Amino acid sequence: GSLFLVEGPYMKQQLVSLGCPAEKVFVQRLGIEADELSFQLRDPDLDGTVRILAAGTFTEKKGLVYALEAFAHVSQKHRHIYLTIFGDARPNRPEEQAVKRELFDIVKRYHLTERVSFTGYQPHPVLVKAYYEHHLLISPSVHAQDGDNEGGSPVTITEAMATGMPVLSTWHCDIPEVVLDGVTGFLVPERDVEALTERLDFLVTHPEIWGPLGRAGRAHVETKFNARNQGQSLGKRYDSLHY
Repeated sequence: GSLFLVEGPYMKQQLVSLGCPAEKVFVQRLGIEADELSFQLRDPDLDGTVRILAAGTFTEKKGLVYALEAFAHVSQKHRHIYLTIFGDARPNRPEEQAVKRELFDIVKRYHLTERVSFTGYQPHPVLVKAYYEHHLLISPSVHAQDGDNEGGSPVTITEAMATGMPVLSTWHCDIPEVVLDGVTGFLVPERDVEALTERLDFLVTHPEIWGPLGRAGRAHVETKFNARNQGQSLGKRYDSLHY
């Protein structure tokens, strides 16, 4: 091969560690149609309600169990917060069904039936609509026990940031390339429910920072993850090859 494209520096390092010459590996970021996602400032509802969104197939790497645990802890302090979880477990995947059972167990244990909603799988336009109906995105990806990981960064994070939504995520793979800690959202260590709880509580308690985080997130996406710009970059990569 003459050219190897990767989503970010973490993925590049993985490829190099497998023996690929570093000079052949280039970062080609995954772009989204940022122009099709309008920016919307987030503010709590007039009654103080804060709606939090999580999304992903119920695989271990998505960290949804940790997201729900953190929400459960914060919800004991704030009675006006709600969590919506997009996604589901595939019928033929026992490990995903196990995650689903654990999520439902947490809801039952903390009496969160009225505070947590499960939508199941939904078409992408429904998810996009949900971005604008929620205030914060929580996406705490982890390295699974079997080695599964994001490789790069979930596209849902990039899309949510493009709409102006602050993001709470983890120091995982190339997520720090998308979520700039303290600038466009917050990052915590993987599987650290205590840190996740603290940062989520901080976001819920300080809605005045949602605007600055959201504006910075939108600007970051427009600059680094816009499909138009990345398409031009990809074209130049191809043109650089000589046969």
